Amino acid sequence: MAEPTKGVCIIAYNNNQLDYIQFASLAAAYVKTHMKNNNVTLLTDQGTSDWMETSVPETLQDACFDQVVVQDIIHEDNPRKHMDSPWTEFNAQFSNKNKNNVVNITPYDKTLLIDSDYYIMNDFYDYLFDSDVGVGLHRDAVYLEGQMPYLNEIQLNEGGIHHWWSTAVYFDKNNYESQIFFDIWAHVKDNWDYYALLYQFPPALFRTDFCVSIACHMMNGFNNGSFVHDFGGVPLLNMDQKDDIVEVKSIDDWIMLSHDRKEPWKNILTRLQKQNIHAMNKRAVSRNSEDMWKHIGKVLNV
Repeated sequence: MAEPTKGVCIIAYNNNQLDYIQFASLAAAYVKTHMKNNNVTLLTDQGTSDWMETSVPETLQDACFDQVVVQDIIHEDNPRKHMDSPWTEFNAQFSNKNKNNVVNITPYDKTLLIDSDYYIMNDFYDYLFDSDVGVGLHRDAVYLEGQMPYLNEIQLNEGGIHHWWSTAVYFDKNNYESQIFFDIWAHVKDNWDYYALLYQFPPALFRTDFCVSIACHMMNGFNNGSFVHDFGGVPLLNMDQKDDIVEVKSIDDWIMLSHDRKEPWKNILTRLQKQNIHAMNKRAVSRNSEDMWKHIGKVLNV
């Protein structure tokens, strides 16, 4: 039997506020420098691909991405409020409604799908590619300085089902369980208003986290079971949109400001070393991208 193909997929669709191809290129570079299973495929649309050709040097494109899959997509409106520190907010398109299609597009048998703002600084996920796990996600999360997630990131509503994260989704596309998982994800997306009513969450913003939460709930026997792999209970580490990056000291050593929710004016200086981070303040990433590329270039020799 042939050895299964293994790799990472990253989705990026630009809008007029946020340069997702920049974030995805950085995320791919972090995969390349920290994971053993580091083949990376970019899934994007034509407009974003055209922008990449003018904004990302060809040497970096070649270093970051093994394949680029350009899809013909019409994006539905899905505006989302973003924050950059506690004091600045802006609205931007949140194009995520075809994320479940990765199961049909990935060139790999075993795939780790990560968000473009997820930066991998260790080899934690490599064990999955040598396992018999069908589908895996983070069930829990924590913010900088050990702060708990917001209520709707713990349960879909007060007293509702548990929240799961679609920031990092591992799956084996030849596994029957993963096929069921993605079928349910697609079904929830196609019947969004119905499931918003059934599970009692606000339907205005389409969230893939809620889709996978419902899929996990169903596959776990309509309870909080363990049928879906939760990465051994390891929580996802989040950077709040109100947090900031102060300095990128090396490729896997960041100095950050952690937002204090009770006293917004009192930020807490913290250090992130060799920890995977979901960097939700995307403008903070943009501000520090030059330093990130400087350190990445030394490792990738580009």
